[in-house]
Amino acid sequence: MLYHTAICVNDVQRAARFYDQVLGTLGYRRIHDFSPEAVSFGTRRGEFWIQSPAHQKSSGPCHGAHFAFAAQDRAGVERFYAAALAAGGTGESPPAPHPEYHADYYGAVVVDLDGHKVEVLLYRPPAEAALQ
Repeated sequence: MLYHTAICVNDVQRAARFYDQVLGTLGYRRIHDFSPEAVSFGTRRGEFWIQSPAHQKSSGPCHGAHFAFAAQDRAGVERFYAAALAAGGTGESPPAPHPEYHADYYGAVVVDLDGHKVEVLLYRPPAEAALQ
């Protein structure tokens, strides 16, 4: 559905170190490095970008986004959360089932170094699971 997404960060190199650690737990790696303006992460291409305010041509604040990454299993959610805390993120919701969202939902939320809410989750809607 989405080819890539980009968020604004105040310090690309600082944010890249954070996301190197956190996204590495899900198998993502740094794909492009145009420091100090932009860095991308992905599995084969740059799917997730962090960019400076100048690169995004943003005059507003670089915080407040909410986005989610999919994990392959509960252990992946837990590794992501632990890596985010170790890299300086703030825990908002530790790894746990969330039946209020769906009976099969397991996830966690951290706040990154720029105030973005980063969610990691394990969830396969029944229709999606049946296709595999």
